[in-house]
Amino acid sequence: MNAPSKILLSLASLGLLLVLPLRADLNSDLAFSAFSNVDLNALAGGQVLQARGGLLSFTRGITAQALYVIDADPATVQKKLVTWDPATHKELDVWIHHHLPLKPTPADFSDLGSLPDNSSVNYLINATPKLDPNNPSLQVSKDEARLIAAAAAQQTAPKTLFAQVWSQILSGRIDRFLGDRAGSDEYIVSGGNVNSLSDIKALLHSDPRVYGQFQRLLNLTPVRSGSAPVPLIPPTDLYYECFDVEGYGALGTGAIYQAAGGNSIQSADIEYYVNSGVYTSIELEQMWPVTLNGKTETLVWRADLVSTSNVAYLHGMERLASTMLMLQDVKQGIDAFRAEFK
Repeated sequence: MNAPSKILLSLASLGLLLVLPLRADLNSDLAFSAFSNVDLNALAGGQVLQARGGLLSFTRGITAQALYVIDADPATVQKKLVTWDPATHKELDVWIHHHLPLKPTPADFSDLGSLPDNSSVNYLINATPKLDPNNPSLQVSKDEARLIAAAAAQQTAPKTLFAQVWSQILSGRIDRFLGDRAGSDEYIVSGGNVNSLSDIKALLHSDPRVYGQFQRLLNLTPVRSGSAPVPLIPPTDLYYECFDVEGYGALGTGAIYQAAGGNSIQSADIEYYVNSGVYTSIELEQMWPVTLNGKTETLVWRADLVSTSNVAYLHGMERLASTMLMLQDVKQGIDAFRAEFK
């Protein structure tokens, strides 16, 4: 899906050009990252470099970085980040991934009524009518928990109830996020509520070098710090998805923001609401043109940042093991994405 023309106008007004010269100094470009002395020839041969994030002061956070090459120019890779469908890759356990209009309504979530019949999805469907508003098993606010309870008293068919309430909750979360009103959105959890917007900001600030690299783009989005001096730009893409987290289904919705400047393109995929398994996740990419065998290809740096209760109390080898599992998942996602270009 191409970015709306008004996005291009917003970027042009900010001096973010979409024409990219061939980059010069690889290691200078990567100075903000965990990688140095990179062998571009090895990456051109298919190698994926990965680095786990350090111990964060934000205890719910876990991060990882990756670096790889794709046999396509940056503009093509940029577009594919928006248009590809991870649900077509069975190994990723994404049950649906659907694009949304810039102002979605509950009707735009009609596919919630036709999810695949498996134990992961059935967990979500069955947990919805059983949700206790005072101690919810899914990640919702107090108002959302009351909405589910009220609807469950009227609708006894689990699949119909599921599609009805989650289409309202997801569209409401999107509306508040894009309207810069997500600051009060919380999850009811044991030990104190979680604010997903606060978690996103904590994750982004966990590595000052990475945050500094993306600050210009992020300050044009609802996750900016303070009051940005320029208007927010609309996302390049909105989506919702249903996927598996350790055997249990989860619904999430997110926005992708992209901008080009200098010799690279940046992309920030912010999944700001997830109803089970993780609190929020962010995927950052920066893409540079590189010349290999006389052809323009793309060097991709990627960072994954996740907030989850599962790592909050882990230390030492247990936390290291959790990070290693994250690296495996990221590598699997990169392999699937690169397969789109074959």
